[in-house]
Amino acid sequence: MNSLLIGELSPEQPSFEPTKNKELTDEFRELRATVEQMGLMKANHVFFLLYLLHILLLDVAAWLTLWVFGTSFVPFVLCAVLLSTVQAQAGWLQHDFGHLSVFSTSRWNHMLHHFVIGHLKGAPASWWNHMHFQHHAKPNCFRKDPDINMHPFFFALGKILSVE
Repeated sequence: MNSLLIGELSPEQPSFEPTKNKELTDEFRELRATVEQMGLMKANHVFFLLYLLHILLLDVAAWLTLWVFGTSFVPFVLCAVLLSTVQAQAGWLQHDFGHLSVFSTSRWNHMLHHFVIGHLKGAPASWWNHMHFQHHAKPNCFRKDPDINMHPFFFALGKILSVE
């Protein structure tokens, strides 16, 4: 993400947040430094490779289930469970690639993001980027965050879950 870095404010610079707690900010910076020193911010490429392989394996298993056992009720339900798991797992994997957080170069992240969302999920990466940028611009703001805007269709709770 270095290509997107404009600069950093020095600690003595004024903040736009008048209620910002300096002690809390210092504590957070110390925590972040500790986490980085421990190597917890570095992605494990073997984990992501195995993650992708397990998604592909479940996808193949689902389709082989239908091919071998036919489309009767039990194989159909098993296939539905497997494909639902694949879609959920692929959604989180493409999310990590979409955030460019797996590889040190954005090129590999973009390539795998396009593969996972395009071929496994059946959606364009540009659509996800557009919606996800809006989500990060106004997270959890009703009528501005596309993730929250979908909730009335999925939950019958109306404004109870909304942050206006």
